[in-house]
Amino acid sequence: MKKFILFSLFSILLITAVGSLKSQASSTKSGNEISNQNSFFNKAYQQGRAKGIINDSNMTYDEFISLCKNSVFPAYLQASQTDSTLTFEKYIADDHYEVPEQQPGDTPTTGSANDNTNPMLRTAAHSGYSMKAGDILICYGTNSMGRFVGHAAIASSSNYIMEMPGISYGKAAHTSKATFFKRNSGNGKYVAVYRINSHPNYADSASTYAYNHMFKNTNPKYGINTHVWQKSPSYCSKYVYLAYAWGATKKAIIYYDNNIIPPHTLTYYFNPNSGWKPSYIHKITSY
Repeated sequence: MKKFILFSLFSILLITAVGSLKSQASSTKSGNEISNQNSFFNKAYQQGRAKGIINDSNMTYDEFISLCKNSVFPAYLQASQTDSTLTFEKYIADDHYEVPEQQPGDTPTTGSANDNTNPMLRTAAHSGYSMKAGDILICYGTNSMGRFVGHAAIASSSNYIMEMPGISYGKAAHTSKATFFKRNSGNGKYVAVYRINSHPNYADSASTYAYNHMFKNTNPKYGINTHVWQKSPSYCSKYVYLAYAWGATKKAIIYYDNNIIPPHTLTYYFNPNSGWKPSYIHKITSY
């Protein structure tokens, strides 16, 4: 009996020691990366340019550094706590170097309410963007998912948006256009607006389904897991994905069973065939 007790105590001490060493190693890694973050950001920027993803028209160096500091790196540090092999280089590459997906022929307008150079290019949310039901809104420079950078939502009308704001809110919300864009644009933050132009009726159906069946009648709790087809818990980008799959048609999306759908790669989960691929139409930089 004494041997068993001693063995049990030894096992507990060993597990505690190993856990402590892992925690210390993780803390050391995080500390080293924080002190070297600027070199990581610069290297990532150069890699993004070398791959042809970042260019002079879609991202300046200062914009990239700002996004890295304010949203990408903090999310990466959280993600690395559960994956010790993860590197910032891989993390930001998987997030497409913070560049929104753009199809051939997409010509998104960009600017702000104070941009007087060309009235046609003003895309402040309150004056230059005519929001439509079904519009897919993907946020840059913000983070609602902890270890996954960004946020995503779906417009329910010209004035309201369906979203899952995050763990602190805990469920889906019906947010005014003003509230959403004031929160997610300005000071380096912006919203990439996507629209499925070929199927406006289906886009409207997706937003109606989200309102009636994922908010009003059944409001899912917030949580992140790999069960794509489980209504609750849910999170921002999965919420939009399911709105189109269940409210419009499954033809709209690429089918996945067990997966996590990050906000910034949400558009990659839409079927490129038969006109379902969302078009990048606006970059909203302010309200």
